[in-house]
Amino acid sequence: MTSTFTSVFCKTAACPTSQALLAFHRSLMSPEGLTLIESHLASCDFCGAELQLLSRYRSEVEEYSFVEMPAKLRRLAEAWLKRSIAPFKGLPDISEHQQLSH
Repeated sequence: MTSTFTSVFCKTAACPTSQALLAFHRSLMSPEGLTLIESHLASCDFCGAELQLLSRYRSEVEEYSFVEMPAKLRRLAEAWLKRSIAPFKGLPDISEHQQLSH
C-alpha cells in the first residue's frame, strides 16, 4: 500500500464495498474481480485497513427472508406518515428552556 500525506483516509465512490472486500478475502470472486480489488488495494490505504479489520472478525453469511407487512400495520404506518409533524400535546415546549438537566 502506498501512502502520501496529501491523500485523505476515507472511503470513496471508487472503493469496493465491504461485501466485495470480504468476497476478495474469501477468494469468492472471479479472477478479474480479484485482480481489480488487488490493484485497488495497492493504492488505497483505507480499503487495506478495512480489509484487515474485516478479515479479523468471523462473519457468518446471514440468510434473510422478507415477509409482507400485514395490511392493518401498513395502513397504520401510512396514516402516521400522513400526519403533520406537530408537537405532542401535554408535553412542555422545551425550546423555551435555556438549559436542560437530567
